[in-house]
Amino acid sequence: MAHMDGVAAQQEMLERQVIAAAEIVEQELDNEIAKADNMDEDDLEVIRRKRLAQLKKAKEQKEKWAAKGHGIMNEFNTPQEFFQACKANERCVVHFYRDATDRCRIMDQHLTKIAAKHFETLFAKVHAEKVEGLAEQFNIIMLPTVMLIEGGKTHHSIIGFDEFGGTDKFPTSRVAEVLGENGMINLDGMLSADSGL
Repeated sequence: MAHMDGVAAQQEMLERQVIAAAEIVEQELDNEIAKADNMDEDDLEVIRRKRLAQLKKAKEQKEKWAAKGHGIMNEFNTPQEFFQACKANERCVVHFYRDATDRCRIMDQHLTKIAAKHFETLFAKVHAEKVEGLAEQFNIIMLPTVMLIEGGKTHHSIIGFDEFGGTDKFPTSRVAEVLGENGMINLDGMLSADSGL
């Protein structure tokens, strides 16, 4: 009986704390609403100017990335192209492929769609048999292999389709999700990762 009274007392105390926390959050929300209601034209103009500056900065950043080959699926034809691009770009997603491999075509389709939306990362592919020595240098023995390179260093490789469910039929959104989990793209918007926007 005494144990039940103690549990009931704890339950009642917990309920009071939850109610108190809810009241604090409600008061903060009311304060924000009041602040928004009391904005005048000058306050709104300041907000407009800040947003326009953010949009201008975002446009300039996107143009810089596009000039470096972002926004499309590039192809590296020499080891030198590969290494230069990986040094010149903060993030690179590089697909090692072979024409005769169906799964490589599937991966290429997904990555091409993602590249068009995520200018914050350079996307490229390397023909594993035609670009001599590169696949061997990275011990790539299974295709497709997608190397995730950040700051000039490989931090993860996606080998085959296991990370996408182990099947040939998976949505592009699943590939984007895996790239996002590994810090290669920003799923909240391409500019958030680098520009603080």
